[in-house]
Amino acid sequence: IEWATRASTAQFEAWIDQYLRRVFALMDNLSSSQDTSNNTNSSADMKLVLMASYSIELVLKQCGSRYYPMISRLITQFVTSITSLSAVEGMHKVVNAFVSALPELAHASLLSLCCERIAEEIDNGVGLTPSLSRFTRTHSETTLIWFATMLLALVECSDGQHLLKYKSQIVHAMKLLSGTCMSRHVYNIGGQMLNCVMLTLTSTTPCHTRSVPDSVWNDAEFRDNHFRHWGKHPNVADDSFSLEWHTPSEQEIEFAQELMREMVEPRIGELAAFIDSADKRELSNTENVELNRLVWVLRCGVRGLGHLVPPPGTTIAADDLTDALVGGDDANGMPPRYRLDRQVPGGYVFTDADSSEYGEVMDIRKRVGLATAQALQCVVGRGDGNVENIKALILLGESVVCYYAVDRPQFTSKRRAWNYGIEGFAMDNTICEMPRIYASRRAQLTQVSRLFHNTRFMPASELFSDISAQIAHLCLSAYSEVRSYAVSALDNIMAVVPQIKYPLIPMFVAELDARDESNPDKMMGALRMLDSLPIRRACLRDWRFFPAMVLALCRAQHEDKPQVKTMIRNTAVTQVVYVVAPVEPVPPGPLLEQMVNALDGANTDVSVAVAKSRETCAQRYRYAASEYTRLVNELVGILRDAGTTWRFAAIAGYYLDQLTSVRTAPEEQLVGTLAEYLTSDLMLFRESAALNLAQAIGMIKKRSKLSNPNIAAAQRRQQLDMRDGRALGAPHAYADLCERALDGDTEAVQTPLVDNPACGWFVWPKTAKVYAAAPTGDALAFDSIEEASRPAYNAVRSVLFADGKWAEIARLFSVESTRPSEEEIFGGTRAGLFSQVFSLFGPPLLERAWTAIEGLARENERVGAQRAAAEMIGGLLRGTKHWAQSGLDAMWTQLIPLLDTVFARLAPDTLRFWQAALQYAFARRDPRRYLPLIRLIVYGRPFDPQAEAPFAEAAKLDILRALFGAWDWRIASAVVASRPRFLDALAHPYKQVRDAAAIAMYTLSSAEFSVSYARVDEAVDDLARYGPLGRDFSQWAGSSRTQALISEMTQRVQAWKAEVVPLTVGPTNFSRGSKTLLSFFFVGFRFGPRRLTLDHAPNILQLLSELQEHHDDDELCRLASSNLEFLSQVLYTANLSEIVGARLLALLDSSMWHVVNKALPLLCTLTFANRFTLSREIRARILDTTSLFLEHDQIEVRQAASSSLTNMVKCASSNVIFDINTRFSAKLQRRLPRVRYGRTPKDPHAYSKLVLTRHAGVLGLSCLVLAFPYTIPEWMPNVLVQLAECIDDPNPIQSTVQRTFAEFRRTHMDTWHEDRKRFSTSQLDILTDMLVSPCYYA
Repeated sequence: IEWATRASTAQFEAWIDQYLRRVFALMDNLSSSQDTSNNTNSSADMKLVLMASYSIELVLKQCGSRYYPMISRLITQFVTSITSLSAVEGMHKVVNAFVSALPELAHASLLSLCCERIAEEIDNGVGLTPSLSRFTRTHSETTLIWFATMLLALVECSDGQHLLKYKSQIVHAMKLLSGTCMSRHVYNIGGQMLNCVMLTLTSTTPCHTRSVPDSVWNDAEFRDNHFRHWGKHPNVADDSFSLEWHTPSEQEIEFAQELMREMVEPRIGELAAFIDSADKRELSNTENVELNRLVWVLRCGVRGLGHLVPPPGTTIAADDLTDALVGGDDANGMPPRYRLDRQVPGGYVFTDADSSEYGEVMDIRKRVGLATAQALQCVVGRGDGNVENIKALILLGESVVCYYAVDRPQFTSKRRAWNYGIEGFAMDNTICEMPRIYASRRAQLTQVSRLFHNTRFMPASELFSDISAQIAHLCLSAYSEVRSYAVSALDNIMAVVPQIKYPLIPMFVAELDARDESNPDKMMGALRMLDSLPIRRACLRDWRFFPAMVLALCRAQHEDKPQVKTMIRNTAVTQVVYVVAPVEPVPPGPLLEQMVNALDGANTDVSVAVAKSRETCAQRYRYAASEYTRLVNELVGILRDAGTTWRFAAIAGYYLDQLTSVRTAPEEQLVGTLAEYLTSDLMLFRESAALNLAQAIGMIKKRSKLSNPNIAAAQRRQQLDMRDGRALGAPHAYADLCERALDGDTEAVQTPLVDNPACGWFVWPKTAKVYAAAPTGDALAFDSIEEASRPAYNAVRSVLFADGKWAEIARLFSVESTRPSEEEIFGGTRAGLFSQVFSLFGPPLLERAWTAIEGLARENERVGAQRAAAEMIGGLLRGTKHWAQSGLDAMWTQLIPLLDTVFARLAPDTLRFWQAALQYAFARRDPRRYLPLIRLIVYGRPFDPQAEAPFAEAAKLDILRALFGAWDWRIASAVVASRPRFLDALAHPYKQVRDAAAIAMYTLSSAEFSVSYARVDEAVDDLARYGPLGRDFSQWAGSSRTQALISEMTQRVQAWKAEVVPLTVGPTNFSRGSKTLLSFFFVGFRFGPRRLTLDHAPNILQLLSELQEHHDDDELCRLASSNLEFLSQVLYTANLSEIVGARLLALLDSSMWHVVNKALPLLCTLTFANRFTLSREIRARILDTTSLFLEHDQIEVRQAASSSLTNMVKCASSNVIFDINTRFSAKLQRRLPRVRYGRTPKDPHAYSKLVLTRHAGVLGLSCLVLAFPYTIPEWMPNVLVQLAECIDDPNPIQSTVQRTFAEFRRTHMDTWHEDRKRFSTSQLDILTDMLVSPCYYA
């Protein structure tokens, strides 16, 4: 292993040379992207550049010193020979990686060179032409920009000590770039250089991130045996990990102070003087450039001061807790998310507030802030100016306020990068191993987290507030670019200094207030700010601002500008999902009271503090509750206002929807308005009113139950002890309760109702939530309403009980939409409204509404009327949950005849509405609640397969399926007891009836299954008895009735098959019955929740194989093929997979090649899907049988066998591959006799047989090649040579060889430079002839 490792790295130097040259070629060929920053190609190029630079950094860090001359020569040669703007960004990353890995070598190779070339270009007049363009670059500036960018990359190192040697050159270059040049591109680079140099000199960062510490790296023994350490990462807790940090030296600090005094401080007075002189006049182009350069250099200088002093705020406290938190000893808590209430040490240069250095830096920052505030005030006051300068001032103001070595975007980016990169390394409580470069990044993120944490404690000083206020005014600018910059800057400022946002919120809200003429530009700026995260959170939490913001959004008047409309709606929708009503403070529990009393004994101030906090919470709640009431009333007023457009009414509805809460009594005015809007002419208002009114009524019901536990609706609910055998009779017999109740068993009717459909299916719990049977009498379920909710209750009642109200509701709710009739859907929201109103007001409301409901239900010709009737009746059925028995009897007396008539007149357009209505009503309800309706569906309208109305009979089955879908095992026995005549529809002449019957039969059969253990311990014992998986319920074969049903269907189909007369034209009982049988199995395979048909699958394989050959019936072929495909794909149990495999093998004995051709892929799929359950013997038999069909007379069969064998080889062992290789290589030993063109072989039969044998050999070897598309096993070169020798054989051998080599070339093209090493010289010569196309001129 050691020898192989050394041998594989013998050419490492050549590899580095090739790799760097490839990267340089990549950089040189990158597309120009400076003018298309949002272009997809530019984004892809930048991702490629980042990956290349990152890999270069990793490689160079691990290089020894003997490679340094070559690396320096290659990079220097490319930097000096190429000056392309298209490669400048990429080479900036590459040189930066060079500096990060080898800073001393990079500076010695390039820094002096870049400074000289910069001075030379500027002396020649390059970059002196005033220009503010960000995109257009003159060709003459190419060389200057190139070397300035390289110099910028060189000063972005982690250790400022390396820069001291080149101090004078760096300062001279910076002064030339930022003080002499007038081209924006050039002086921008100069400003960035100033920022980078100052940060590098003053920052505390980790350095030397090789795979091992420097002490180990420089050890001679390690260098001789470094390959032994590859892939080994040290433990973070080991002492040998020893991460080194760069801390600023005295020389570095002095250098930074010199730059501050020479490059930053003079610019402050220049900016103030410039603003004073330009306050009353227009600036020329040159003056605009000078101002922009001045502002930019100041911004970069201020950002460079970040590490010198901490941000103003709480005094930094260095205690044991902070040191433990920040020191990074805990490797599992990274990145840290501090929750301390003070600043922490961040490696700042000057921390003594009384020192002169500290005061000097703070004075410069203050003077820059004052000058910035003055400049921003001038810009805002004038209302015009150069857009680029305004944006530069905004960025300067942002840096003055919130940049102290790091800002929010930088912190977020680094944290995201860390979270992405650390995914590859597992860290637990005992061990943490990672590469040292990741540990360095982790330490760097720790430092950045500390710095960002310290910025969160800055006070909102007068200067900061002034700058923020000016930027806030620019958020309302007429220029979209200015607005974008200002919004982003203010967002970052508010995230760092939260107190700043509170005075600004009223200003943005005021821009949305109603006024005669609105400014759309200001509105867009205000909307963007209101949608920003800091302001959105403040408004949603603070009821001082929330009502004003909501009302402003709901009343915002604007011009007919689509962008403003969209922003208003998006802002409201974004906020509305987080809106909550005020929540009353919950009194403390007894445990908290005990804790307070215990603490109060030791400190008497505790109880006083707790009492004060309680009073504060109570005051806040009272204020929020009063504002809540006012806001709701205002929103209701907006809805009632005739002049309110539908857009703003919709927004008001959104907020009202979220403001309703069970802990707050509904407002009388709100609920009354919602009830009135049920008959609004606008559909949007009706839908909103239906949703909100249903929620409000639900709130009234819930509050009434909570306030009065003795209310009739609450009395019926109880927790039943299921351990009592008399609770529900015998729990295991619960499935028969519905059947007994339909037969008139009084005990079954009076047994408590269990609405939860899952309760008892597998095991009965100790206790279950049940409801008592409907009480006698006519008392209302909600006979007592909470006092606070009574006004709202009366308001709804007065509207819903008004004369003509329900007729109007019926008319408007039945209005058909503009969508086609087939797209009309059952409205769950509307059905929910009707469920709530009938539940609350009971039978008296039904008396008012019945005439309207009945009228809609009898309009069977109108789709909208049927939809509305289905919604009302579905809601009515669901809303009768707590009704008394007399009300239920009266309802069923009216409803059953009406539904009988409706079901008899169903049409294809209306059937789905009534199915949905029944499913909605039956969901999570005990079936014994609807006994009269079940009698109507099961007994009153039984399925009649002899009827001549196919749609009516299919509709009966579809309605019946609604019972299975809702009640499953609880209704199955009742339906079975009715003896439905499903089997008589097996050969029904109409497809619609057959399909419905097949689905109904399977659904009923699967619904019969339930375990229903009486107790949990019985279930546990049963699972222990049958193994860890328990009984294999997923392979349940069905009840005895189901097995008899499947057997009867199969026997009838076989009998009809015997009766078929050959050459019969048209459908027969056999074809129709087969389709029904296959539909039954197809439903079970594809959609059945319990695959009870799998055990019966082997018995129908032969029938399926025969049916897929009925090409005169496309539907029958499709069903048979679909069932066969599924049967081959499903995962069987071990025993069943053996049976299915044997049955599929039996299909290959067919004399029809079409059957064999279709069975081979199925056999391959079965082998792959069940490779872990099929025995070795059956898998070997399948493989051998497939191999035999490579010699089949029909070429289609041979091709199918070849494809199947290829897939089987992919999962085969090496021994199997060896046997296949040997077997098919032997078939190629005998060569074909030479036959001249146009002549006949001497023995045509023997010749054809030999061609077939050789073709089988070629196909077998081709399977081996194609089974390994991206690798070269050791046996493959010989196989390819054998195939190449068959290229001159006649077709189909020749075409098979050509296809094999074409596929081999396609899959091995990318790695051929490595794969070719697996071949000998002679083999490569043969393959070259096969893989390389011949040339005409060769």
